[in-house]
Amino acid sequence: MSLSESHFDVIVVGGRPSGATLAARLAQGGLRVLLLDRATFPSLPAVSSPIIYACSMALLDEIGVSEADYARNTPKIRKLVSESRDYYRAIAALPEDRGRDYAYAIDRARFDYALWQHAANTHGVTAIEGFGVSDLLWDGARVIGVEGVQHGSRNVERFYAEMVVGADGRWSLVARKVGAPLYNVDDAPTTSLYYAYWRNVQPYDIGEPLAVAHSTLDGLAYLMMDSADGTTAVVCEGHAETIERFSQGAGAPEALYEALLQNAPRIWARLQGAERVTSVRGLKHTPNYYRQPFGDGWALVGDAVHHKDPIGGQGIYDALFSAKVLAEQYLAYKRGALDYESAMRGYKARLEEETLPVYRNTLAARANLAPSNAFQRLLGRYLVESPEVVEALARVPARMGDATQLMTTRTIVLSLARGVARDARRALTGELSPSAVPPLPIERAQGVRETSSYQQRLGCLGWMLALPAIVMFNGLAVLRRE
Repeated sequence: MSLSESHFDVIVVGGRPSGATLAARLAQGGLRVLLLDRATFPSLPAVSSPIIYACSMALLDEIGVSEADYARNTPKIRKLVSESRDYYRAIAALPEDRGRDYAYAIDRARFDYALWQHAANTHGVTAIEGFGVSDLLWDGARVIGVEGVQHGSRNVERFYAEMVVGADGRWSLVARKVGAPLYNVDDAPTTSLYYAYWRNVQPYDIGEPLAVAHSTLDGLAYLMMDSADGTTAVVCEGHAETIERFSQGAGAPEALYEALLQNAPRIWARLQGAERVTSVRGLKHTPNYYRQPFGDGWALVGDAVHHKDPIGGQGIYDALFSAKVLAEQYLAYKRGALDYESAMRGYKARLEEETLPVYRNTLAARANLAPSNAFQRLLGRYLVESPEVVEALARVPARMGDATQLMTTRTIVLSLARGVARDARRALTGELSPSAVPPLPIERAQGVRETSSYQQRLGCLGWMLALPAIVMFNGLAVLRRE
């Protein structure tokens, strides 16, 4: 590359969702952009929550990324299932948003490759894969470029730009080199997770593509999502101390992952006869933070600027959104509408406005992994037997609703009152609960009937008598946890 070609308006370090879409947006705005990544594509990232909703797809629509490319041979997920052991379950249809009523559990290697290719084919973008950035270039206190080495070469290359953007993930080299401080850090309690993709997983009883969230109510949660090419993503997450108890004697990550899966009979049953087709990937002690997003000649996007527990499935949206906002603010600066400091302060403000409420909700959801007591299980069942509650909950991951606004005192009280009335009726009629969890295949073979209302009726009168006192002393605590 000649000297003249080594100067760009912006250098983006990292070419996965945030970096690739940022490069495309900046180039579509008329800038010359260098996009670098040490990986070669297609390849999997280290850890990912691979589900995307209509809000993420809408951001990709804006820059012309083809859904047919990134979601090729991937089933559309229109229903979400949430199970709490064998106590109860809720089935919710995803709401329509901007013409889409579905989500995808994407193949991240395919998804990232589609975004990289789109950026690389955008006029104004020079994309180089297999290039490892090793350091930043400085003019006094200002960042003016990067240096690094192409894979297979020993020659150090240097590139210069007005701004360098770190889109290089949690362990961002750019963030480390500029000393970007952390804030809004929350690491108590931390969680760890492991996941892999499987083939020939036994179908769920609903018989269509699904995302099934399952809690064993002992500090662990599982997610099974129908993904590309007939595979299923199977994720296990839990409080780090809970996972570490399973790790004793488990040895390699594969053995630990299998021990965690066996802890959930409903998950393990669906994996009988299935084949794991990827390695087991994981993340210990998931970090939750924000970083100072900009400075003199540099900025951060994606996981480099903000990371939270993947339990809410919002990581890809956050990456795409941060790229959009940074591009808009920086282009406003380049066009003379804003000075640099005002543009970057606007980036920080818009990023926090969009992500901080979800960040707080995610941290609350992470706390809910803790073991629950009998009353919390009863309240949970009453809540998921309320269609309006289930419908509202389905809007939360699609970023069309706020969980804190849903779990109001009025909702809690009404759900309790209606639940008691329904249990009283079932005690007389033997009617099945709509939240009943179906038996496992092996249980069906042994003649076990559908989960009966008998267990749910058992002790019903006692609950009814004790309920006022329980609500008085536990209601507010449960409101925060559930």
